[in-house]
Amino acid sequence: MKMSRVRVAVVLSGGGLRGAGHIGVLQELVAHKIPIDIIVGSSAGAVVAAYYAAVGLTLDELISDAREFRGRHLLAHSLNVRLGRQLDHVLRRASGLIPMRLEQLEGATFDRLHHGVGGIGVVCHDLKSRRPCYFSTGRDRGVCVSDVVRASASIPYLFPAVRVQCDAKCLLLTDGGISDCLPIAFARRPPLSATHLIVSDCRSLATAAPENSEHLTYVRPRLFTTGTLWAPSSTLLAAVRSGSAAVTDEILDRVRTWRSAVPAGHPNITR
Repeated sequence: MKMSRVRVAVVLSGGGLRGAGHIGVLQELVAHKIPIDIIVGSSAGAVVAAYYAAVGLTLDELISDAREFRGRHLLAHSLNVRLGRQLDHVLRRASGLIPMRLEQLEGATFDRLHHGVGGIGVVCHDLKSRRPCYFSTGRDRGVCVSDVVRASASIPYLFPAVRVQCDAKCLLLTDGGISDCLPIAFARRPPLSATHLIVSDCRSLATAAPENSEHLTYVRPRLFTTGTLWAPSSTLLAAVRSGSAAVTDEILDRVRTWRSAVPAGHPNITR
């Protein structure tokens, strides 16, 4: 019987500031040497996926960003965007790390990925069609990573939608969490074609949460002190720690069986 190569995808939900929990989930997976083939994200999840896999930030850098980030930085950046950067000399400084990180995102692509990741996927919501739009390695549809990640994380009322030329059409893209906040089916479809999923769910309400199965492991960080747009006055590190704690030994053992269940010498298993 022919056996396909195992392709493990990490699916990162939306959730606003709660998305910092995804960093902790990735930290545990990497610390325990769990290979990640694909990362798919919506809204806040798209931000974490892009900066880790497409920009190439280390987890230490992402954790440092969580330590330094403040909610006021997001508000200052939102005001700067809404004002057409007329007060950029003032509001840029008040935006913390955001301007520098956005400049780094400009150089990212869907094909030049880091940390062993082979594919990335981003979900946006198109205001014109009122449907989700999907962009990925192998099907980027001629758009830039920076455009779709900014769009996917464009919190309604805080940030304007992003106009993108795609397949000879003009799309008006915004927060991916509006129409697909937990993009499980996207990770499974071609061209990403994940065979196994680790689903990190940082949504405030875990509606339609998937059940653990032979090919899916569900991770739900306990983010009691972090909301979609509010967090403790100190830092987002509590959310990172919650994400880390959610990856239990039971979850790690289950994920390890995915690769060990296939004969080690099978030609389709190696990267």
